[in-house]
Amino acid sequence: MSESPSPESVSRIAADLGGTLRRSRANPSRVGLNPAITKVAVDLLNLEPGTAEQTLSESLEVVRDAIGADSVCFALLAEDGSMFEEVSHASTVLSGCCPERLEGARMEDLEWLQSKLGHMRLVEIRDAGRLSPRLAGEAELMRQIAAGAALFAGLDIDGKLGGVLAVVSARPVAHWHVDVYLLLKLLGASLSAALTRLKMGRELEDIEERDELTRHAANDGVWDFDVESNTIRFSPRWKVMMGYGEDEPDEDMPDWRQLVHPEDMVRVQGKIRDHLEGKTELFESVHRMRHRSGDWRWVMSRAKAMVDDEGRMLRLVGVELDITDQKLYEEALFREKQNAQITLQSIGDGVITTDSDCRIE
Repeated sequence: MSESPSPESVSRIAADLGGTLRRSRANPSRVGLNPAITKVAVDLLNLEPGTAEQTLSESLEVVRDAIGADSVCFALLAEDGSMFEEVSHASTVLSGCCPERLEGARMEDLEWLQSKLGHMRLVEIRDAGRLSPRLAGEAELMRQIAAGAALFAGLDIDGKLGGVLAVVSARPVAHWHVDVYLLLKLLGASLSAALTRLKMGRELEDIEERDELTRHAANDGVWDFDVESNTIRFSPRWKVMMGYGEDEPDEDMPDWRQLVHPEDMVRVQGKIRDHLEGKTELFESVHRMRHRSGDWRWVMSRAKAMVDDEGRMLRLVGVELDITDQKLYEEALFREKQNAQITLQSIGDGVITTDSDCRIE
């Protein structure tokens, strides 16, 4: 077993291969890293909801052409991981490969493949006609897609196996070139990060939509500060949101200003002052407030002052929404982007291959 190459050595290899494209139809798995492949990795990393399907399809075609493969495909698993739900592929007309038939295949029928697949783990079938009888499910799958060989890479989406990227050959292959192992890991890292980001983005949109609906709910998270009496009243929803009982007397509630996080207070006071001076139509702020449990919760606060003829504030009425979940998702999206960049920079991991009986080759 050879020692795993360092990121620096892989960078040197990439530089040596840059601009070079090697093909071999007899062994459809050799590729040098060229600008087109680099662009594919970047395009996949930056998938956008409206163009994701088209970008993925075009990217698979570039990869298929670059390595001279009969087919390259991505199969998305259903949310529960039970079956392949959607398949995108790029295939040559004359190869006869039909990776689209992966759609609907159930993972329970592919026990060996399911047990081997993991995030960025590579699983290969070099000769579908020579699979052992215990791999009947995998043999039937290969027959269905008219493949003689396939190299699979599992991809995690939001922390669990969510799809498979594969290179498919109509005929058996003697071996897959090491460039293709690295290529699948590179593209797999980009695609995994992008799909995780898109999934989290959809969840974030759901949260924002729910918050938008909540924002218009009557008396939801409302507080009312009366300057003359120096008292503040809270709606039942506000009390529950901050961990208090909805029937607790207002006079027993803490001062709203004392609940604002000390690090946010100067900014909050500045925005209130701007509003009172007429510089802004509304006081608007996103800041942290102390929950009764002692935890800090992120809230979106909006308020409007009522003033007298001389511009002195009489009342300040505000509405607040707990957006802690939204902030956590935003932070997670940022971390995921950072992790993807780190992965792309350190993709030079070693590759270990095994045969269908799990013997290390």
